[in-house]
Amino acid sequence: MSDAKSDPRPTKAAPAAKRGRPSKKESGQDGSDGSTIVIRKYPNRRLYNTASSSYIKLDDIVDLIADDTPFVIEDAKTGENITRSILNQIIYERENGSDDAFHFPLEFQKQLIGMYGDSYSKMVPDYLTQSLSLFAQEREKMGEAMTKAVGTAIDRNARAMMDFSQALAKQNMAMFKRSWSMFLPTLNQSGTETTPQADAEKPAPRDAELENIQAQIDALQSRLKDMS
Repeated sequence: MSDAKSDPRPTKAAPAAKRGRPSKKESGQDGSDGSTIVIRKYPNRRLYNTASSSYIKLDDIVDLIADDTPFVIEDAKTGENITRSILNQIIYERENGSDDAFHFPLEFQKQLIGMYGDSYSKMVPDYLTQSLSLFAQEREKMGEAMTKAVGTAIDRNARAMMDFSQALAKQNMAMFKRSWSMFLPTLNQSGTETTPQADAEKPAPRDAELENIQAQIDALQSRLKDMS
């Protein structure tokens, strides 16, 4: 039997990483797995993201909305859900940010205010939600269509430029051959005898070919002008 006494001092717990616990990102506590992020608002008006263990700003909440990340904002002291209040603050700042960035025209604001207390006021939230959801779906479709259209236009321009380059190269080669054929008689007159066989091998005039190539270039230039 051992006489050794046990150490009464409490042992210090190992860090989470050393104990094999997953990080918040690995466990999905940052909202990446669809879980709701809890944000607390302190009396000093600072917002604290409990998932990332960091203070955030209103712009960070806008990013969460853009990423479709679920979250809830609570009063750190009372635990009250103040998400609507904070989102109203974001809307207020955005609506007053610049003259051309507002989403609520004056007439719309008047109509919206006039519906408070109206017998149909309870229908307004669902109506606005469905309308904006439909608008978001149509906006996504329009974005996909625009991306496809731009890609098609780029492909057309690329093909047109390639055709133009090939036609220009053909024209330059034809002009070079024509110049060379015009130079050959001068060379022959300087002392080189020509034979019937050599005369037969001389290239025929290429005026028709040049005119055809020039017509192709003119057509391609017209297409490029229309696309621009």
